[in-house]
Amino acid sequence: MEKKCMIIDDEAYAQTQLEELIAITPGVVHERSFDDAFEALTYLHEHNHIDIVFLDIEMPKISGIEAAKLLRPYCDFLLFVTGHPEYGAESFEIGMDGYLVKPVSEVKFIQQVQRLLEAKSQKPSLKTPDGFLLVKGGSKHKYVSIPLDKILFIKSMSNYVQIFLTDQEHLTYHTLKHIEEAVQERTEFLRINRSEIISFNHVKQVDGYRILLTNGERFTVSRSYKNKFNEFLRNRLPGPGIR
Repeated sequence: MEKKCMIIDDEAYAQTQLEELIAITPGVVHERSFDDAFEALTYLHEHNHIDIVFLDIEMPKISGIEAAKLLRPYCDFLLFVTGHPEYGAESFEIGMDGYLVKPVSEVKFIQQVQRLLEAKSQKPSLKTPDGFLLVKGGSKHKYVSIPLDKILFIKSMSNYVQIFLTDQEHLTYHTLKHIEEAVQERTEFLRINRSEIISFNHVKQVDGYRILLTNGERFTVSRSYKNKFNEFLRNRLPGPGIR
């Protein structure tokens, strides 16, 4: 399956160049272009996820450096495409996956995208057939086994995910999208907004679109997730269910 790409650049000719580069690169397809990072964030808030974001650095309203921190939860890979090579060190400090200097050659662009696609294909699986979630820990070869029945909720925190259990907490650098995919076959987990997944094994009460967990934590279902939430409840209520 081709990976979807987004471009954020305030210069039209730069957008066009990147769109043309994406068109000749195997394995990727252009989805949307924006000249404003805030407009891109609004789009992603509604659509939840994009595979790759190509982002300029020096833009009006908000710089690419600051925008990257907001965009990270919505994408698998985030790359700067800029005419300013001096931001290279800072970009990797904030966890960027690539750095291309304008004008970008066809060869360098394709090589960079191929490296990303290869890295994604080599990521360890998060499948959960045995009642636990295996996530990457803080060091390169460290993994943590998390019992699914102990998970209260999972929360996206900028460029990492925090998993709250009945007795402890864990940080992992997987995205919330990856965690959601890993537990999608488990009927107790439900994503209720762009940054939170809850376990209904630990839900004490539902009042409209407000949720109370057994540990006292409270959550609200966002507008874009209400239909999915209603369907989740409807399928589990005895009788005709809710409308």
